[in-house]
Amino acid sequence: MCPGTKFLLKVVWIHYLIVFYTYLRIFYHSFPFKKCHPIWVKKAWITTGIKISCQHKRDLFLLCRGIKNPKFSSYYKAYCKILTEVTKTAKKLHYNKLITNSNNRVKTMWNIVKTETQKIRKDEIPPMNVDGIVVEDHQTIANIFNTYFTTVIDKMGTNKLVNINVSSDAVYPLNYLYQVFTSQFPSIKLTPVTSQEIREIIKSLKWKNSHGYDEMSMKILKISLPFIVSPLTYICNRMLSTGIFPMRLKYSQINQVFKKGNKTEISNYRPISLLTSFSKVFEKVIYKRLYCHINTNNILAREQYGFRSNSSTETAAYNLIINILEALNSNKWVGGIFCDLTKAFDYVNHNILLSKLEFCGITGKAKNLIKSYLNDRHQRVRIKNTYSNNHFSEWEKVKQGVPQGLVLGPLFFLLYINDLPGIINDKHISKPTIFADDTSIIITHPKISAFKEEINTVLEKISNWFQTNLLVLNFNKTYYMHFSTKSKLLIDIQLSYKGNPITNTLSTKISGTYLG
Repeated sequence: MCPGTKFLLKVVWIHYLIVFYTYLRIFYHSFPFKKCHPIWVKKAWITTGIKISCQHKRDLFLLCRGIKNPKFSSYYKAYCKILTEVTKTAKKLHYNKLITNSNNRVKTMWNIVKTETQKIRKDEIPPMNVDGIVVEDHQTIANIFNTYFTTVIDKMGTNKLVNINVSSDAVYPLNYLYQVFTSQFPSIKLTPVTSQEIREIIKSLKWKNSHGYDEMSMKILKISLPFIVSPLTYICNRMLSTGIFPMRLKYSQINQVFKKGNKTEISNYRPISLLTSFSKVFEKVIYKRLYCHINTNNILAREQYGFRSNSSTETAAYNLIINILEALNSNKWVGGIFCDLTKAFDYVNHNILLSKLEFCGITGKAKNLIKSYLNDRHQRVRIKNTYSNNHFSEWEKVKQGVPQGLVLGPLFFLLYINDLPGIINDKHISKPTIFADDTSIIITHPKISAFKEEINTVLEKISNWFQTNLLVLNFNKTYYMHFSTKSKLLIDIQLSYKGNPITNTLSTKISGTYLG
């Protein structure tokens, strides 16, 4: 790092720290930390009358057990039956009131269902099985989780650094870009941010009590908006003009979210990053400028439906089904390859990403800013126990990937795989539909022999692209599905790539829609 860059880094760092620590000092003074003890939460439908009736039921039970009179026993059973009905009615009235007064009735209904079926997600982590040893200490578990999340890609040995500036005779990530796009895109222009823009960004963020490592929620930041907007505007403009992202904003707190399988296995959890409230504002400023540049120059592939405005899983599923039906109506053979990537966001290589961003026009200060944003990031894992006590792991450096939960992460991933649709798209034979990291390709052809050949060609193309870009295709969860009308016979197609077989299936789930 040259002396000039070091000086600019120090200037941005000092300006941010002055604002950050001043704000935190006021925050901690206004909201001192207090230790709360767990208390029994009263169920809202339990009225005073039901409480008295429950106590009366208990008294009747004791009398019934002592007297042993058949008539008294019948009276006790009848009383229990009436009390049960009264309780059910009270609970029903309470839930009806919650749904009626709710701003989001669907979400409220699902919360009620989860409450009644006892499927409410609990933050408590069970004892974990690590190499055959059961670990119960929460502090140790937090450190194990963090070490796993930061080193899992290195252990798999696939995400090695790639030298981008090599001979063009070989196949390298940028070669695919030049195959899809004829030339590089115009350079981006980073416009200064205004106080009004910062104000609109903060207002657009949700009122949430969740927070990053600084314990300051977005709710607090929104309340203090009039007092913080000017210093934030100044620091954001310093960030854009110097191309340096404040170091203190590159620390994220990780919540581990259970996916499926055995809850004692660490590999069955995925990390979700919680940013500081300030970091969300800074990332939004960068995001708006990148997205404006991308939209103006039509950079994103039309086949990509993930993380885009005016697009959804329903749109992606609709496009996929239309491609299938049009081919069947044209009396063609139709098959689909549905790809699944292993830890797609975690496998994003920073060198390849920066080179692709430069091709897309993210150059100069903008490229330096993204590089600064990606480098020297750190994370720690938080774990809660039964009594809501927090246990934190040590801070560890993040070496690769774009963490899920960040503002810029999804956009970076879209640009990382932006050339994939162009490699396999042929309107007469293969049509891809992509939603974030879910890639589906529909292959069609009027002749059966050519159809089988094209399927293998497409599989080889996408496998080579994933391998070149250091993404890992999960062959255990990648499927081939054949589509046919009643007038056509089903054909047996067995796909494989370098000894890895692709499983045939009669149904699959794509973008929330079941096909089959």
